[in-house]
Amino acid sequence: MLLWVGRQKDGVAAASITASGYAVREVVCSRKAQVIIGKNRFYAIVLDLSGSHDGGLQDLRRLVQQEYSLEVIAVNGEPCIEKAVQTVKAGAWDYLPHPLCVETLVNRLAQHRHDPSNCVHTDPVAHFVREHAAAISTRAEVAQRFGLSPDTVSSRVRCATGKTFTEFLYACRLLQARHLLESTALNVSQVAARVGFSTSQHFSRIFRRYVGLSPARYRLQRRARRNSVS
Repeated sequence: MLLWVGRQKDGVAAASITASGYAVREVVCSRKAQVIIGKNRFYAIVLDLSGSHDGGLQDLRRLVQQEYSLEVIAVNGEPCIEKAVQTVKAGAWDYLPHPLCVETLVNRLAQHRHDPSNCVHTDPVAHFVREHAAAISTRAEVAQRFGLSPDTVSSRVRCATGKTFTEFLYACRLLQARHLLESTALNVSQVAARVGFSTSQHFSRIFRRYVGLSPARYRLQRRARRNSVS
């Protein structure tokens, strides 16, 4: 059973979740939620932020402080990375902005229920790593940004992507590197610096390990393939 906390409009979201196979219990605020959590078995808490973001964060902190070992998924928040960061820092496991896509929520719940290690979705922490991979050096930097421990950052990245923090960081950097090698005239050292590697030697070693070719060879191969097609 899911616990929906907040005043949702017309009960549409909860009804859609119920139609997807989940039983849903609704309460209007965290104080009422605290009364019933200990008396019922819930799979997760869905916290509706549509009424007030600040009020929703207060509710979130109350729920997290109780240490019920229940994941809190914040939904209908503002579509803003800063708001997502604030919400995760306050203790939310996931953040789905307004307008809520019930199918996405249900899919994430199902993914976590059946196989948490393969839960490939856009967690705000993983999203931040992906968007700032070139500027990030360590998981401690991400941890400080979100107010989490480094181990928690690693755990969340693995759950969201199926990769370790370092593997995911390198994958994000190499995706950008491949694009630069294919679409620009930057040399290997310039590409390495652009995507966050301190030396071209380190970049080349990691690139070969994950891609199977050196950066220079990869560029030649892609250009040859493009020329043969054209």
